[in-house]
Amino acid sequence: MRTIRRDGWTAADYDSEQILHQLGHRDAAARVNRARRRRPLRRAWHTLRARLHRPATTVTPAAGIDWDAARAAADAVNRGDVAEADRIVQATADPRTTAFAAFRFVGVK
Repeated sequence: MRTIRRDGWTAADYDSEQILHQLGHRDAAARVNRARRRRPLRRAWHTLRARLHRPATTVTPAAGIDWDAARAAADAVNRGDVAEADRIVQATADPRTTAFAAFRFVGVK
């Protein structure tokens, strides 16, 4: 009879061994150990799949915020001229960050 290592077993592992033994499994302890064993291929597959589905990080734009354009766009919004604000923002190197910067000045008196 060979010795089976049972270090790190939980109560569920002992229960599984007893159930397999009652069902007539020839080597229940070895089967439980095999079930507890790490599966490097499965782990690598999960890691790869998780990496494939992660959202891509956005690259920060190299151009800085044009604060003068942001203030001008906010003034246009405060006046109610949204089309003018859009034209000002779209004329900058980075319209998205300029538009977000303009929100700091919207409604400020």
